[in-house]
Parts: sequence; C-alpha cells; structure tokens
Amino acid sequence: MIIGLTGGYCVGKNAVASILEEWSWTCIDVDHLGHRALEANADAVVDLLGPEILDSGGTPDRTRIGARVFADPELMRRYEAIVHPAMLALLDKALEDADSGRRVCINAAILYRLPQAVLCARILEVRAPLPLRLARSRARDGLSIRRVLQRIGRQKSLWIAGASYADIVRVVRNDGDLARLRFRVESAVVDLSP
Repeated sequence: MIIGLTGGYCVGKNAVASILEEWSWTCIDVDHLGHRALEANADAVVDLLGPEILDSGGTPDRTRIGARVFADPELMRRYEAIVHPAMLALLDKALEDADSGRRVCINAAILYRLPQAVLCARILEVRAPLPLRLARSRARDGLSIRRVLQRIGRQKSLWIAGASYADIVRVVRNDGDLARLRFRVESAVVDLSP
C-alpha cells in the first residue's frame, strides 16, 4: 500500500508524516533524498552554478542554490537534470526496500512531478491558511513575507499537474490544531487496507 503526501511551503506535511509514522506507516522523505542526491552530484552542481554556492566547509548550500535556480527557470531545469535522476533512483530503492506488507507514504512537495506518483492508491494534499503559513515560515526559516509569497507563488505550477490525480486526492486541512489534524488524517486513510 503506497500513498502520497504533498502540499506547499509550510503547510505541515511533516506533521502529517509524523502522525502516519505513529500509525506504523513508513514515510519516505523525498526532500531528504534530494539532499543525498545533491551530495552525490556536488561536483556537477558546482560546475553548473559556481563555487559561490558552497558554504565555508565546502558543502553545497541549499539556500544559495535555491536563490540562484528559483530566479532562473532554465538554470532550474539544468540543476534538476543533474539532481533529480539520482533522487528518483534513491526513491525507487527506498520503495523496493520497503517491506511488502508495510504501508508506505511518499512525502514530497513535488509529488505530482514524480513518476512514482502513479503508484499511489491515495494522495493526501495538505493545505493551511496563508496567515499560518506566514507565521510558520517566519519561525522556521526567518523569511520575509515577500520571500514567502514568492516561494508559494513558484510552487503553483506543482498543483497543475495534480489535476490528473483528482480522483485519489484527499485534501487535509491543517489549521494548526493537532487534534483536528489527527482526525482529518485518520479520515483520509481509514478505508485503506494495510
């Protein structure tokens, strides 16, 4: 049993993943796999973006990379051409390694762009009110309102691809109340067999 978990910036995907893990779901964090894919392809990324994307320890800095690639769609395409194949291979391996009797969740903001999305029996799309997202982003990342709105705006294209999955998507509203969130997640997956 494979489900997908997606949603925009600071909506609370990881809170939903934590709830699923408490209920014995194996959650695969695609963002974490992206970190590993970046590390494995650091030299190619530096060749593409230049040494200024490295931190003081010589490691690629995702904030610096993001600032460069989000501002230039062609650069983003070239960056993804380097990192995404490795990330997708890691995801395939994680799915292969998952116990066949286990319930598995693919946690990915870019889920609708992943070829593995077709494996999902259900997709939980987390949504949260804008004021709450702004507050979370300030607390977690220290971003200005302008930068948060830009980041949210850049993600809009991700949801267009989701239209083809409409029959299996369950929207999970996260208004910041953990008890309500648990209830909503449970309602979205209760009918799925283990």
